[in-house]
Amino acid sequence: MKIEITHVKKYNAAWNHVISVDGTPVAIAKSARRAGLIAAYLDGAVIELHDGTLVKQLDKIKEVSR
Repeated sequence: MKIEITHVKKYNAAWNHVISVDGTPVAIAKSARRAGLIAAYLDGAVIELHDGTLVKQLDKIKEVSR
């Protein structure tokens, strides 16, 4: 599983970080720290993200990529 974080600019807005797994975007974070936490969670680290919906989606992605 290849996890990438890309720094992108939205049209007339702030910069965001897009987290991709195997080339497919799976999440967007405003801060680099949050993007790093999401990537670490996808990589298998035990991290509390405090967002139940996001955790459920990330768990699905982790199961599919196995």
